[in-house]
Amino acid sequence: MAKHYLSPDDSRRVYGLTQQRLADWLGLSLSAVAMAEANRRGLAGGVAVSVQAVRLSVARLGEVFNVPGELPRTLPAPPPLPPPPPEADPLRQRLDGCQHRATNLRYELENMRRRAACYEARLVAAPALRAYPGPVARPQLEQSWLYLFEAEALDALRDECGAGPQRLLSARLAGLDLEARLLTETLAALAPPPAPA
Repeated sequence: MAKHYLSPDDSRRVYGLTQQRLADWLGLSLSAVAMAEANRRGLAGGVAVSVQAVRLSVARLGEVFNVPGELPRTLPAPPPLPPPPPEADPLRQRLDGCQHRATNLRYELENMRRRAACYEARLVAAPALRAYPGPVARPQLEQSWLYLFEAEALDALRDECGAGPQRLLSARLAGLDLEARLLTETLAALAPPPAPA
């Protein structure tokens, strides 16, 4: 009985086949293929199994295995099947989603910039308010107020609306814009759907 050992670069991995799918092609049991791949035993099955294995291996090169013993050993294969074109509907739905989300993020970014401007104005004003040389009616209360005035601005700019949060939001927006552009290009390249009969 002829034995064929599956190599590490076997057809199963090249084609993305499960062991069961390969076993079905070879006409063997799943356990026979699993044991052969684990190098526990050879892939027994005679000439028919060897021919099936060689056919599958040679086909990935775009060749047809000729009848065993005949020359030439391989023949040119017919042209490969074309991959299916992308489905337009899921692309359009994703494009709509990207554009909608990008619109919302632009609005959010504009609001963030407006809020940041207010807090940046506080950082400009705080030193001037603290430097006031005149008398203050309630110094302790004013110091507490100024502390909160400044601390709220620093916290908000750092965590909510300053340069860092704006940059993160801008990056998300740039990603959505790029995705929308690529989806638009892909949809434009697709052939128009056939007209209804």
